[in-house]
Amino acid sequence: MLFEVMSPWRRLGRVGLCIADAVGRYLLVWVAAWLVHALTAPRRHELASYLPRTHSYWEDTVHYLWDGSIALVGLMVGIPSLLIVLSFGLLNKRKGADFRIRLAGLLLLPAWFLLFQNFVELLVVPVLAQVTFALCLMPVPLVRFPGTAED
Repeated sequence: MLFEVMSPWRRLGRVGLCIADAVGRYLLVWVAAWLVHALTAPRRHELASYLPRTHSYWEDTVHYLWDGSIALVGLMVGIPSLLIVLSFGLLNKRKGADFRIRLAGLLLLPAWFLLFQNFVELLVVPVLAQVTFALCLMPVPLVRFPGTAED
């Protein structure tokens, strides 16, 4: 068994890199989920048959992406979710499906207020992004040190 001796500052830098990796993955999933929604959502002229087609496909996509509600939902769901991810990842020693399923359940908590609004997209897109991150892209364990022996 080989142990790599690391100074406290190097260890702290390694923890910072692992946390930045998790935050970057979360933001990537969040942006990808909204981009897919913007590309596949019904266009404005399709929502009401009496409206003439005045906007191109890309103008409607930009309209969906620059909607103010996306930024508000991102702040209200994303920041508490990142705090949950970081605290649960740093404090929990479990790995595998057990860890991921519990994290997915915890990540649904910041999205509870979305049940009380009238736009289905604002509920479905964040919930799918949260579950996708927890089940597929969350680095487990959150902090990984190279060259450490297992217990």
